[in-house]
Amino acid sequence: MLTRVSSVAEASEAARAGARFVDAGTDEALVLAIRQAGLGVLICGTGAAADLGRDNGNAGRQLLCAGPAEADLAARRGIARDRIVVQVTASEAADTVRAGWLTLVDVDGDIAVASGVARAGATAAVCAWLGVSLISTRYVAEVRRCLDMTESIRGARLPAWAVRGLG
Repeated sequence: MLTRVSSVAEASEAARAGARFVDAGTDEALVLAIRQAGLGVLICGTGAAADLGRDNGNAGRQLLCAGPAEADLAARRGIARDRIVVQVTASEAADTVRAGWLTLVDVDGDIAVASGVARAGATAAVCAWLGVSLISTRYVAEVRRCLDMTESIRGARLPAWAVRGLG
């Protein structure tokens, strides 16, 4: 799971809530501070595929592309496919996953806060079922529970606890 942060404190809070990655944008000082804190960081560079002919010191970082077309351009310019993450909508996720791209879906979108948590959790569960690589949300703890439940139902993760129904 991924969430956007603007400080090391926000990154630490997100990690405690279950985020596997934080998006520190292009703030190099923040990226360095988060790395020193030992947190995983997904470095985003939306729209940056045009400047990818050289590595620019970005080795080991993921490149976030705004759609499959930009991802194809980045791959043609020499960026390894396993370093490219394609951001798509939930409705585009299945096709992008099937094409073999690492995929990011922002499950928050423009939804209202009142219905936001439930809708984000449901969308995240469907996306995880489809094979989306990363889920972006501001509801980290709640969506983490939905993702854990989905992985348990799929059989990819043991449930936290189980009750046998035999009498």
